[in-house]
Amino acid sequence: MKRKRIMAGILGFSLVLAGCGINSAQTDVTPKDTTEQLTKAETSEETENFTTQTTEIQTEPETETQVEPVVQKVTITAVGDCTLGVTQTHGYAGSFHEYYDKYGEDYFFKDVRSIFEQDDFTLVNLECVLSNSNDRIEKTWNLKGKPEYVGILTGSSVEGCSLGNNHTYDYSESGLQDTINVLNDADIIYGLNEHTATYTTDSGIVIGIVSANLLAADEKHANYIRDGMKALRDEGADLVIASCHWGIEGDHYPNSYQQQMAHQVIDWGADVLIGSHPHVLQGVELYNGKVICYSLGNFCFGGNRNPKVKDTAIYQQTFTFVDGVLQKDISADIIPCTISSTTARNDFQPTVAEGERKQAILDDMNDYSKPYSQAGFDSSGKLMVLEEEE
Repeated sequence: MKRKRIMAGILGFSLVLAGCGINSAQTDVTPKDTTEQLTKAETSEETENFTTQTTEIQTEPETETQVEPVVQKVTITAVGDCTLGVTQTHGYAGSFHEYYDKYGEDYFFKDVRSIFEQDDFTLVNLECVLSNSNDRIEKTWNLKGKPEYVGILTGSSVEGCSLGNNHTYDYSESGLQDTINVLNDADIIYGLNEHTATYTTDSGIVIGIVSANLLAADEKHANYIRDGMKALRDEGADLVIASCHWGIEGDHYPNSYQQQMAHQVIDWGADVLIGSHPHVLQGVELYNGKVICYSLGNFCFGGNRNPKVKDTAIYQQTFTFVDGVLQKDISADIIPCTISSTTARNDFQPTVAEGERKQAILDDMNDYSKPYSQAGFDSSGKLMVLEEEE
């Protein structure tokens, strides 16, 4: 009954409206418009709120991505005179030739091979020709090895040779050219006067070498070093090693020309300088933040079956690049060695020194360095800066 009354009331209300002359169609319009207006207002408000929220999200600050610097480390190794052969006066018995025939190419660097293999670049002073030439020039000592002896180098991860020394032309131009051909075929780079070379490490660092015989102490040969380093930089070398052949045989201390020239070479742009010729160890110097090794002595030396001095050393330095820029920090070591595994004779097998012999060589290196340098070595062989004595 309640339901019917409601319906009737609505019908009666409609009749009254009709009686007042109000069109029923107009009656339907007013509620519809009102509903649309309310709907639009609600929609507008919701849209406004959504837009405000969206704007707030977009205006939040973005987090900057931190770019890590690219750090690259490169370790180079350098050793002294490597005479992979004999003089013209040597007989066969006890000679380098005999040892090669008996033990093969892997014998000679057996004790130091792992050191060479673990670095990025190994440089030796090749103080002989590798040739079958008999075109010997007249001099007291002519040094020559067989072309196949290059396997001693390649089999022990040697990547570079210095040829700027006083035995490069022992067998004339033909002997030198044979040596160059052998090295090229073995993919070993070399430096000699105006000829410079580069080696690219696995990490992409380009190492350049320049080498000259400075025994004449003349401007011509000095300029080979200066111009060679400039050429290497122009070619994109990141690191330049200068190899200088100089000094007095048997003298443990550099002469005035060596010191003067060494400073000049560093000022010209060398990152490290390796010296040779005296056949004995000389000291090291720190100059303008760079290391000068005045002489590393003999290393694998077939030129003498039993030299009196058998001490030698391996020099290693690790260079750090950050975003391609060489850093100023110095991380360097001397590894004391002997040129032979026995003291009784020269068996042509460089051996890492241990115990008292190792410490004696380090003490000697400190003594050789002390007169002109604050550089020295601790008991492990690490290069350090010594404090000045009061």
